[in-house]
Order: sequence, then C-alpha cells, then structure tokens
Amino acid sequence: MPADELHPEDAAAMREHPTPAGTLRQDISNTIVALFKQRFGRGPTSCRTYLDADLVVLVMAGGYTAGEQTMFEAGRWYEVRRARLAWQDSMEVMFVEAIERLTERTVKAFMSANHQGPDITVELFVLDGDASSGA
Repeated sequence: MPADELHPEDAAAMREHPTPAGTLRQDISNTIVALFKQRFGRGPTSCRTYLDADLVVLVMAGGYTAGEQTMFEAGRWYEVRRARLAWQDSMEVMFVEAIERLTERTVKAFMSANHQGPDITVELFVLDGDASSGA
C-alpha cells in the first residue's frame, strides 16, 4: 500500500521513522505471518498491521487448524485457546526480535489474544522509547 494511502493515524505516528510506513506495515505483516507458518504449521489467511507512536498491532484472520476446529466443535474451546496462548507465549522471543529489528525500537511488552468465531488473532507490541529517536 503506498504511503499516501495509509490511515491518517498510521502516517502521523510513523512520519519520523526512516522506513515508509506502508513498507514497514507490510514487512511486519509478512514477517509475523511467516513465523506462524514456519513454527505453527499454518498461518493466518489475512493480516493487517496497525502502527501508532508506541504500538504495533497485528490483526489476523484464519489459521485455526482442522484439529483445533474439531476441538471447538466438540466444545473444547478452552483447551484450544489455552494451547494457542501457550504457543504464542513460546514465540515471544522470535516475535519481539522481529518487531525490534523492523521498527528499530525496543519492545516493552507483548500480548496475544485469540477469538474463535470469527477466527481472529491479535498480537500487540508496546514499544519503548521515542518514535522519532529510533530508540
């Protein structure tokens, strides 16, 4: 997406960053989806990255496995969500390293959330330091 098509808040928050915000958003989306595919065996079917001065938020749809869907249908949603969160916690180091490399900022906090119907996953990164300083 060209930088002039960014959401106004994305453009304002990232105008000091040396990488065009549209490119940064796409790079973040591609990197996190690739990590899902490599490490989970399946990735989301769509991903949108939102940037704010101190936040990176990825909203992803699709990606539950057939096994997870079967467990949902059997009423075992709690076990699926618990296992998914355990996997996301296990991925924290890789996710944080990717975000820090791409944004050139330190991640202060990382959080995950999952929803079954509709199938949505959210990864949220709180950045430390000043966006204009790159620290």
